[in-house]
Amino acid sequence: MQIPALKAERRAISGTKAMRKLRANGGLPGVLYGRGDDNINLSFSYRDVEKLIREAYHVVELDFGDAKQPALVRGLQRDHLGDALHHIDFIRIDLADKVRLNMPVHFLGTPRGAAHGGLLEVLHGEVPILCPASAIPKYIEVEVTHLEVGDSIRYKDLQLPEGAELTASGEIHVVKCAQARRSEESTTGVAAGATAVTAATVPSAKGAPPAAKKEEPKKK
Repeated sequence: MQIPALKAERRAISGTKAMRKLRANGGLPGVLYGRGDDNINLSFSYRDVEKLIREAYHVVELDFGDAKQPALVRGLQRDHLGDALHHIDFIRIDLADKVRLNMPVHFLGTPRGAAHGGLLEVLHGEVPILCPASAIPKYIEVEVTHLEVGDSIRYKDLQLPEGAELTASGEIHVVKCAQARRSEESTTGVAAGATAVTAATVPSAKGAPPAAKKEEPKKK
């Protein structure tokens, strides 16, 4: 797995006014915590982080110039409009460790059932796993072309990264090919909670990787 480097600077300043100035100058505030060490306030290039998120990386190597630290994206905040990045949290990791995270799922193809009025209904867009930090992919791909109306795919059917394991029941349904009800087809063409599929159903990369449930930094 490729682990990208992200330049980071230790940040002494804090407070709303200082953070506003940092963002206005093309920076982005963040924090690094975990593994029993002190929290470190950081600043990054907004563009560097934006590229990292756009390309859906979960694990990075923070480069301080005089030291490097593998880290996992643990929290991502955006502004009140939900567009511009506002703050990013990283947690220290060892690449030999296993980490818990919610891995995004990308659905590929058109279900065969679509020819008979079926619609792809996504029930869970993420799968909770425990995965070696060195083997975390950007996402898990799921082929849905074989699905007929009434067929479904469960967590246990997914191809997980090597060394990864589910942290939820394998019987949970991820996606199914549902029969659209006539009244819904006539009004919207898409059943409630379903996705009309043409060639490939792949979630937008905007905002990826989906932040795992944020954990508040622990202060020593």
